[in-house]
Amino acid sequence: MKITNLPFIVILLRRRNSLQVSLYLNHKRDEIFYIKDAIKSISDNQYDIQERIASGGNAVVHKCVNSSTGDEYAIKFQLTLTENRIKRFKQEISLLKQVEHNHLIKYVDNGEVNSIVKYKGKKNEIIKNILFLIMPIADFNLSQYIQKSQNKISYADYIAQFKGLVSALAVLHQKAIHRDIKPENILIKGETWLLSDFGLCKFFDDNCLDITHENEPVGPRYWMSPEAVNRSIGNNDEISIKSDIFQLCSIFWFVVTGRHPSGVVSKKDWNGPDSIFEPIFNSLYHDPNERPIDANKLVELLHESTLRIPYANELD
Repeated sequence: MKITNLPFIVILLRRRNSLQVSLYLNHKRDEIFYIKDAIKSISDNQYDIQERIASGGNAVVHKCVNSSTGDEYAIKFQLTLTENRIKRFKQEISLLKQVEHNHLIKYVDNGEVNSIVKYKGKKNEIIKNILFLIMPIADFNLSQYIQKSQNKISYADYIAQFKGLVSALAVLHQKAIHRDIKPENILIKGETWLLSDFGLCKFFDDNCLDITHENEPVGPRYWMSPEAVNRSIGNNDEISIKSDIFQLCSIFWFVVTGRHPSGVVSKKDWNGPDSIFEPIFNSLYHDPNERPIDANKLVELLHESTLRIPYANELD
């Protein structure tokens, strides 16, 4: 047996074992987390980490592949490692395990991985553990889909999705208030729109503490409910399930009209089917008490409003 190639084989194996994926947040590119390109979850499944999909304020999402089955998923790494953010991420994982609906993103797996953290301009390296969550991989988020569709989504394409999302919100509201509903957090997989990203949820379970700081802005920029805006500037407004209804119906208004429902809107600002105007419009009152009492009531109103088939000129 020849052994002259042994050093080359050893070098090759070392290179394979040192393959790394770099993780970073767009606004913190001076802090890079390096992990192996194959990691194991708590269920002992191995996932190969692939290209980056998206980055948020506290986490980054990559594509991953189950090494045994070849199935593709999205893997979310929590990179902001403050105590509060880690607690929120753990609560998000716990919530995903508890709720189930065809229009809610599903839990697949989760775990923890060692990383080597390097900082720009510094030679020292730090080892940190980061949590990850594995979910189904989507084709688009709603913001991307709207741009791709050039703000022209047909009634036939959106109406069943509106009902599905509101029904999913009703299921979520059995456990928590979402508080962060925006087009980027509505994912599209096939023909189904999915509510996702539960990192800002406020839980009804007394064992899950609300770790939001006083006067901390809670909600998505451009899509915050009036009470969330008021709370962020020092008022004592309550962010409730009706705040979620406002956020979701703001998005519905945008999908239908192509315009953001800024300020105080009226029927003159509506260019969609008359049949669904009232339930969406009534969900956008600045006074939460004037909105539908809960998501179940909104589902009922949407269902009743769609019993009449819109005229052809309403669907243009």
